[in-house]
Amino acid sequence: MTSIPSSELPSQEFLQAFRKIQRPFIVAHVTPDADAIGSALGLATAMRDAGIQATIGLPAGCVAKRLQFMIDLAPDTPRETEWRATGGFDAIVVLDTASEKRINIEPKIELAGSAPVFNIDHHVTNTDFGLHNWVDPHATSTCELVARLLKEMKWPIASRVASLLYAGVHGDTAGFSLPNTTANCLLAASDLLRAGADVAHIGEQLCRSQARTDFELLRRVYDHTCVTDDGMIAYSHLTHEDFLASGSKPEDIDDQVSIPLALRGVRMALLFTEGEKGVVRINLRGEGKTTVVELAQKFGGGGHTHAAGVRMKNKPIQDVIQIVLAAAREHLAGRG
Repeated sequence: MTSIPSSELPSQEFLQAFRKIQRPFIVAHVTPDADAIGSALGLATAMRDAGIQATIGLPAGCVAKRLQFMIDLAPDTPRETEWRATGGFDAIVVLDTASEKRINIEPKIELAGSAPVFNIDHHVTNTDFGLHNWVDPHATSTCELVARLLKEMKWPIASRVASLLYAGVHGDTAGFSLPNTTANCLLAASDLLRAGADVAHIGEQLCRSQARTDFELLRRVYDHTCVTDDGMIAYSHLTHEDFLASGSKPEDIDDQVSIPLALRGVRMALLFTEGEKGVVRINLRGEGKTTVVELAQKFGGGGHTHAAGVRMKNKPIQDVIQIVLAAAREHLAGRG
């Protein structure tokens, strides 16, 4: 296989500590996307194949219907729906999670008093909350990082692991079409294909397997899409009533923001969703040189340079739209 430059790998200190792990608890971020699920489940499965007793933390009901196929790829990998401090874990591996408050498990893990924490991520806003941190904001996805790590550890990569990691890379690059797609990303994808990633199955599941409820939700996103007068910002929204009428759940929101982003000339897209009553989630995407992470941070959110998110509570969704839209206009004006 083509080698990846050593500068793109974890530090020797990180690797030495990682090699000592025998019973890790592996977890990713809330509202998990393909990258979060793929990196956590892919790493846990690969570690078990290498004789390490890995367990993944994944609360019940948090996985979107369209991503359930990823869970089905590794049915024998043990999963816990809650955190047990008495579980005997010798390490906590947190993947694709920018800050400890975003870790997808309850009750919340007391990181300071727990087993050593390994933080593997590609968010530019990561707070380095682990004892051992490997954060590469230039990576397309955490699945890309896990693929590098497995290669460096010289662990076998089964076809199901390769498929999980490839799904995460595909998801975070929108099918290798976003500006974050790099030569290293394509090298990693090539390695995963050689290891047996089922590209046809992944493509069908991610792009061509909508449930009727997903279709109904998308129809409402299209119906509600608006564009600012200058054509620079496109946005849409889904009220709590939209979720109830379509039969969808909050975890079914994934990449629907790509609908307003698809309009020609748009530099920024926003999707406002109220899957949970009283909580408005905002997905932000930037096109070309337009970044959105700074806008997300203004409201207490974070993410990647061109893809970020925010949650706002106790405000009507129409008020949130007006507040964030005004800030988005100001953000674009300041970038010339």
